[in-house]
Amino acid sequence: MTKIPVKIIEFSDGGKKIQEVMIDLVDSMQIDGDPGKKIEQFRDKYFDLVKQAEKLFYGNKVIQKKKYQNLPSSTYWKLGKLLQTFNDKFDSLFEITNYSEAISRDFGLSKDYIYDLLTIVKIFKKNEIIDFVPFSYYRALKRKKSELDEVGLFETEIKRLNKMGREDNLSGREKYKLDLIEIIKSKRTKIKLKPCGQ
Repeated sequence: MTKIPVKIIEFSDGGKKIQEVMIDLVDSMQIDGDPGKKIEQFRDKYFDLVKQAEKLFYGNKVIQKKKYQNLPSSTYWKLGKLLQTFNDKFDSLFEITNYSEAISRDFGLSKDYIYDLLTIVKIFKKNEIIDFVPFSYYRALKRKKSELDEVGLFETEIKRLNKMGREDNLSGREKYKLDLIEIIKSKRTKIKLKPCGQ
């Protein structure tokens, strides 16, 4: 079933902040039953999701939101899964077309960070994200996925990164980014030098 595109918008009305679901009038005519009620229920489920995400990410100190938390990498993965499941697999009529933007605004992380959370859960299995490795390393590795895939090293690099984490042998994140560039460059050179037929 094709989902109906909607947007979660925010506007001010006399100094009061209002958040609503915006839907095309033609699309609303495709909804069986009471469209207003179904849209309202969907909006409530979205804001319940935001509350769940805040509790997972900020704990009981939601009022004192900190943009970047020092949390285990497994918690970041769980957060990404929670957000990804809602929009991709949630049994609903609707798909939020401005999802990253809406979550960024309502949850308090940048759009880039939300995008990374949503894509990392599609790329990494749960058991590939370990707490010995800070989440920022997985973000750096994710950004090099296509290049590592080209040279057949992405899966190998996940194992290498996690091994370094377990052995408490991680270089700094910026050094790790440079290491990834060198690994890709070196492998490409070897592929070019390999004789034909081998």
